[in-house]
Amino acid sequence: MKQTILGLRAETSIHAGTGQNNGVIDMPIMREAHTGYPCVFGSAVKGAFRAHAEVRRKDAGIDIHKVFGTADGDGNASQISMTDARLLLLPVRSLTGHFKLVTCPAILQRLKRDMQMMGKQVDWHIDVNQGQVLSQQDGYIFLEEFKFTQKAGLPNDLIAVLESFGAENLTEQLIVMHNDDFAWFAKNATAVTPHIAIDSTTKTVKSGALWYEETLPSDALLYTMLMGADEHVDSVLGMFSADKPFIQIGGNETVGMGWCQVQVVAA
Repeated sequence: MKQTILGLRAETSIHAGTGQNNGVIDMPIMREAHTGYPCVFGSAVKGAFRAHAEVRRKDAGIDIHKVFGTADGDGNASQISMTDARLLLLPVRSLTGHFKLVTCPAILQRLKRDMQMMGKQVDWHIDVNQGQVLSQQDGYIFLEEFKFTQKAGLPNDLIAVLESFGAENLTEQLIVMHNDDFAWFAKNATAVTPHIAIDSTTKTVKSGALWYEETLPSDALLYTMLMGADEHVDSVLGMFSADKPFIQIGGNETVGMGWCQVQVVAA
C-alpha cells in the first residue's frame, strides 16, 4: 500500500460549508468538533478529487469508477482513502506589517504524528507561553488587535518541512503561538462576508435576501493524506503536474472560490 501527504495551499478563499447555520453566521465553514479548527471533511475532499478526475480523466488516464468507486453504490467500492484536510497554517492580519502565517504546537505535534504514519520521520520541539509567539526575530507584534511578545527561535527544520507543503516566505511570515491563543484566532480570524440577491427586473435588493457567509482566507495551508494500492495512488497523483497543480475544493466555484495548489509532500 502506498501512503502520501498532499499539501493544499489556498490560492483563493475557500467555502467548504456545513449546510446549516449556527445562529450567527448563515453559512459557516466546516470545523473539527473537538478543536474548532477550520477543516474540510474527508468526504468533501474526496468528492473534489473525483470531480477533478472527471475533468482530467483523458489527460491522466485515470479509471474513475475503479479508483473512486461507483456513485450509485451498486458497483465496486473506492480503492483509495483520503482523510480530512487539516489546517496547518492560518493567515492572520498584522497591524505591525505584512500578514503572518500562524500555527500552534498542537497542530505541529499532530503533523509530526501524521507524517510518521505516512513513513516520513520529522522531529522538533516547540515551547511557547501564552501571550508570546515564536518567530525569527525579537520584539513586539500586533496580530489583529492583540499585542504579542516575539521570541526568536523557530527551528530551521520546521520551516523546511512546512515549505515542503507549499508555503512560501516562512522565514519572514511564520508565527507559532500558544494553543489557547491560536484557538481564538481559529474561531474569529476567518472572513465573514455579507451577500445579497438582486431582483433582475427592478435592479434592487430582493426582500429578505441577505445572508452572511464564512470563508477560509487565501494563503491558508491545509493537508490531506492519501492511501491505497500503488497504482491507484499514482493515478490520482498523475492528475497534477508542475504546470497544472490546482484543484477546486468547496462551494462557490463560479465566483472563483476554493482553488488550491496541490503539493506532494511524501510519496
